[in-house]
Amino acid sequence: MRHRLETFGGIVSSDDPPFLAFVDRQYLREQGVAESPLWQGPEEIRALSAPVEVHFACTNRCSLGCAHCYMASGAEDRGALDTAEFKQALDTLARLGVFHVALGGGEALERDDLFDLAAHARQIGLVPNLTTNGHWVDDRMAERLLVFGQVNLSLDGVGAAARTFRDGADFAVVDRAFGCLQRAGVAAGINCVVGRRNVDGLRDLFRYAAEKEIAEIELLRFKPSGRGLALYERHRATPEQNRAMYPLFRELSETTGVRTKIDCSFVPMLCWHRPPVEWLEAYCVCGCEAGNFLIGVRSNGRVCGCSFLPATELRIADLPQRWMDAPEFARYRRWPETAPEPCASCAYLRHCKGGCHAVALAVHGDAGLPDPDCPRVEDYRAGCAKHESHANQR
Repeated sequence: MRHRLETFGGIVSSDDPPFLAFVDRQYLREQGVAESPLWQGPEEIRALSAPVEVHFACTNRCSLGCAHCYMASGAEDRGALDTAEFKQALDTLARLGVFHVALGGGEALERDDLFDLAAHARQIGLVPNLTTNGHWVDDRMAERLLVFGQVNLSLDGVGAAARTFRDGADFAVVDRAFGCLQRAGVAAGINCVVGRRNVDGLRDLFRYAAEKEIAEIELLRFKPSGRGLALYERHRATPEQNRAMYPLFRELSETTGVRTKIDCSFVPMLCWHRPPVEWLEAYCVCGCEAGNFLIGVRSNGRVCGCSFLPATELRIADLPQRWMDAPEFARYRRWPETAPEPCASCAYLRHCKGGCHAVALAVHGDAGLPDPDCPRVEDYRAGCAKHESHANQR
């Protein structure tokens, strides 16, 4: 079991069984960990000493060319890292104390040295995970995929619904890929993008996952990034769907027994139902953790707060010196300190952190504004508009 010390205590990670947990100082003391200078102040979660997880687009190449692709994948990025440079980048992340590196794309399996990179990650203590469209997965490939901690296939629905956002998707191909992964003993999951047109099909997807004994479904909100920017108004969930989203996810998970994750952009929809704050803290439910819990990295090594935010001028090699004070990250870490209404008075400010700032950037041109799709934000703006209208009529 690995651990990394933080101001609140530390983070522990295990491969068998696989888990990652934030623990307090007392727990680490009981495990024999010596006192740390980090433990001199208040026992609270502040800026982490390094990302916990890095979403690394190991290539921008992809032969499918999905219309909604948040990376605008297709052609390779200019200056894409070669094998030696990529391994150096992984070495830097390992020295920082990163636990997981999620390798994606583009289509990661279109990178010839992918398995060499994944093996290197293992050798230096990183857990590599993989996201793929499944088109390259056969029985022989599946055996090689055992190097990854988990392999998630992109699937947005069953049958024809698999093409809700991905014109080149083929449900039969993805279904066959899951069979290959299961025969090889690879832990497999589903990455499902959720938008207006496929919410009603989620029940079928959960039933499919239960029947196939798939490890988990990760639900990802449709975001206005890459080619998806031009399609956001068409595919963004309706206000009514957003309000019903969390109860639906919970019901489907409970009735099918399928373990379910939501990405951080769904946290405003969860918080609108007023869950106990203690529950959020116990399960480490966080909203925007860009530039703190996680970062995104393009295939050319340029770093972004998360995969849906614009790339900065920072590169992985800059992180050891720039991690704690880079303004590119500080704006997201410190956002609750200067949050506007209605977030400033929200009981979930510290946990939600304003929702998805990539959505705010795309919709309003300002990543510093609250997530416009948050039900509380929508209600607040509707109230302000009504008040302004009454004032103008006087």
